[in-house]
Amino acid sequence: MRPSRAGSLPSQLVRVRAGRTRTRWLFTSLVALVALGWTVSTVNSARNDIEKWGERRSIPVANVDLEPGHVIRADEITLASRPVAMLPDDVADSPIGRTITRSVARGEPIIERRLAGGAATGPASLLDQNRVGFAIPVDSTTPVLHVGDSIALFAPSESVSTSSRGQGPAMRVTREAVVLALAEKSVMVGVSSSEASAVAQALLASSVIIGLTN
Repeated sequence: MRPSRAGSLPSQLVRVRAGRTRTRWLFTSLVALVALGWTVSTVNSARNDIEKWGERRSIPVANVDLEPGHVIRADEITLASRPVAMLPDDVADSPIGRTITRSVARGEPIIERRLAGGAATGPASLLDQNRVGFAIPVDSTTPVLHVGDSIALFAPSESVSTSSRGQGPAMRVTREAVVLALAEKSVMVGVSSSEASAVAQALLASSVIIGLTN
C-alpha cells in the first residue's frame, strides 16, 4: 500500500529545517572565520608597524590651516597616532587657547616652536621667548609682507658697531626676524634678544632695509 502524501510532509519539513540550520551554521562559521582573520591581520599589521617604527604616541594635529595670530580652538585640532621616533622634540601637550606664531598646515603636528609662550594678545603674543619687537619704517623698497613671514634686516655697515662688520656698504644685522604686525607706515618685527642692540643702533643711526627670506 502506498504511503499517503500527508504522512510524508512532516519528514520533508524536518529535512528542510535541518538543511536551513546547516546553512545558517555554515554562514555563521564563515563570518566568524573572516572576523578572526581580520583581527589576526590587524594585530600582525600593528605588530609589524611597531617593529618597523617603534612605539606610537597620540599627538595634537591641525584639522585646518592655522595662520600666525590665530588662537587655537578645540575643534581645530585632533589627536593622531604617530611613531615616537618620527616626532619633533617639542610637540605641544596643551595647545588649545594658545596663539600661533608660525603657519601650521592641516595635518601637521602642533609644536611649541610655532606657539606663543604666554597669555599675551596682539603682536606681543607672536613674540617667541627671548625675542624683542621693533617697529621698522617701510617705503617703496619694502617687499610685500604678511604676518608670520621670515625676514632679514640690513643696515649700512658704518652704522653698526660689530666685530663681524661686513666689507660691503650694507650688512645683515639679524640672522632671522619675523613679522608680527603690519601698519600703513611701519612693520612690527620680532628679533632675537642677542641682536636687539644692533637693530636699535641701526634704527637710530640710519634706515633699515627689510629682506624677505624663506
